[in-house]
Amino acid sequence: MRSKRFGTLPAAAVLILVLLISGCGRGGPSKPAMSDRGPGLRRQSLASLQLPVPRTFELTHVDPAPYVAALGNDPTRIFEFVRDAIAFEAYVGLLRGPRGTLLAMAGNSIDRAALLGAMLERAGQRVRYARGTLPEKDARDLVMSMWAERSRPAATRVERTLSPELKAAFDTLTTGVKRDYALVRDHLKKMDKPPASQPVVAADVLVKEAQSHFWVQWAKDGGWTDLDPSFGDASPGRTYARTEETLATLGAALFHRVDIRVRLEEYANDRPASRVIFTHRANASDLSATALILVHVPERWKGPAESLEDALQGAIQDTGRVKPVVLIGEQVVIGEPFRQKLKTTGIGGIAPLLGGEGTRKAALLATGEWLEFDFIAPDGRKDTVVREIFDLVGKARRAAGRTLTADEVRTRTGADSALNVAQAVYNLFFTTGRVDVAHFKDVTNQPGAAGEPPDASDLLQRIGMTFVLATDTILARLGTPDRAVILFYPDSPRLLISELSAQFGLPRIAIDLRRDHARVVAAGPRPDDAFAARIFRGVVDGTLERVLVELVTAGSKDDQWGPTLSTSLVSEKAQSERISWLLLPRDASRLGAGAPDDTLARIRETTSGGLLALVPQRPVSIGNAPRLAWWQIDPRSGETVGVGDDGLHAGVATEYNVHKGVSKGKVRVSVRYVYGPRNAPVRVEVKSFEVGVKNLSKKIAELEAVGAQPAHGGLGSVPFYPSFTP
Repeated sequence: MRSKRFGTLPAAAVLILVLLISGCGRGGPSKPAMSDRGPGLRRQSLASLQLPVPRTFELTHVDPAPYVAALGNDPTRIFEFVRDAIAFEAYVGLLRGPRGTLLAMAGNSIDRAALLGAMLERAGQRVRYARGTLPEKDARDLVMSMWAERSRPAATRVERTLSPELKAAFDTLTTGVKRDYALVRDHLKKMDKPPASQPVVAADVLVKEAQSHFWVQWAKDGGWTDLDPSFGDASPGRTYARTEETLATLGAALFHRVDIRVRLEEYANDRPASRVIFTHRANASDLSATALILVHVPERWKGPAESLEDALQGAIQDTGRVKPVVLIGEQVVIGEPFRQKLKTTGIGGIAPLLGGEGTRKAALLATGEWLEFDFIAPDGRKDTVVREIFDLVGKARRAAGRTLTADEVRTRTGADSALNVAQAVYNLFFTTGRVDVAHFKDVTNQPGAAGEPPDASDLLQRIGMTFVLATDTILARLGTPDRAVILFYPDSPRLLISELSAQFGLPRIAIDLRRDHARVVAAGPRPDDAFAARIFRGVVDGTLERVLVELVTAGSKDDQWGPTLSTSLVSEKAQSERISWLLLPRDASRLGAGAPDDTLARIRETTSGGLLALVPQRPVSIGNAPRLAWWQIDPRSGETVGVGDDGLHAGVATEYNVHKGVSKGKVRVSVRYVYGPRNAPVRVEVKSFEVGVKNLSKKIAELEAVGAQPAHGGLGSVPFYPSFTP
């Protein structure tokens, strides 16, 4: 299977340290009415547990099995660990599962019971699950415990010494957030009809969710002992709800699910058709922080040729078609093949030609490919998210209902500018809860084999982990003493897609925050402050994406990477050029010339669905090309996303010269994926390229200590509570 070695951490991971030093996201002294009865209020340092496996940046050590071993396989110690370390968060259904709950160090009663049950079974115990209805007072105490301050182990002070590169990155982050938050705020305040703030989740709704209560029963001494770690004073044998049902296992109906599809559009001459070429259904809990890698491989390719005979055989089997393959941990899921362009040379074209393809019958050529995700809650509610891989027709032409001619299909599929999916790799990084920074204490690097470049899938996984850790650290808790304290936490899966691909024969890197949904709950006299807090969160995430990509591609004196496209960068350039911003659809008539038709079609698609788009009046020049990006705002909730003119919720690095040498502080990375049975691996190799890296093995140990420091200004000083009344 794929290599899990990666000798160094990307420079982007340094950002975590910067954010924690700054004190970002640490709320003020707000103290809403809260309960100290809840669980997770006596957490000890996780580093004190002697795990039998290394602590890695990929968090491979965050799994019930090592923790059970560290707790001596003792049922009482396991119960106390879940009671004292794992906090409560209100949401519906089994979302996180044992590992996801451990990653977040928080969960609802079902997920906390799932974690406890899994740990006890790992310790050799027999368990079952119980369900009941928690009394309203107890449920309310659980809900209000979410705002309680968690105890932190003592930490030594860490000096705030930053390299010039990191100081510049932090300045970009803080300056960009303050600028663009004010930009969005001021334009919304000027609306003739201010947005009607969508109310936060009412306390009564949270209490009702908490009343649906689950716990574990342990087979002991010929009977069943109740283990309910839901409150700080819990002890074995004590229950808080009457048992209404017992379950041998937690049934499928309780789980959040994710359906993944790859949809393809193909043309036969001038006739388009659509088909699904890949499907996979999984419980969200099985995907949390697991490496999901999407690649496209030749239809019948058996691996790199090692002899002339193998090379000839491989050429004969090369049909010119590729198929999507998704690696999910140790699992491999393979889709159906398709053709991106006509194969005109090579032995591999013999079989299709004998079949008359392209002569007696029209060849099917792919003109578009999309990743589709259905996020399905236990009650059946479904949210569908689509991510474009490539589209040779274009948004504007699709919106006009115009198809391609046969000549256009041949020209566009054969163009050098078309994305070659066989040279693209996508990491689908799902998380079901926050990623707790405590897991990163004492992590170690795992050096690669001598002379081997790092595995690019590990690089993409670390980019995803870095982003999630940083945003969760900044945005877990926001508040002011006299208004409200806002908490953000996922109550359904999040999805970040990081990409390494090639266009015009040159690699690019992209981060796409495809689904950034988080529940927002508020306590205090002004719960409507959550609207502004959602805007703040979106601006932080959009700016953070830019900083991460710039850190990964920074430091090349030869400008080997091209400029980064992001909403934050476009905003910075628009400000320097004194370009006005427009709030669409209201100001659509004032949008200047120069934007490509596909860009305008994307903006119209956004605003036609009831969302707002805050966009510069005219494009700015990035990489000698006119580019646009905008802030997409939901006027009901305040949910805000930075969107590029390519449709990505992301920062994208463009051109790169692969012939340059490796600079100091850099490492060459190969896109190299191995899949299939261990005894017959198939290898996919793509050009190697260079990324910026920093060895953080000594720094990671300081994360928890830094996180304990008081705020030093940073983003915590942004006044993110405006009034939206004119």
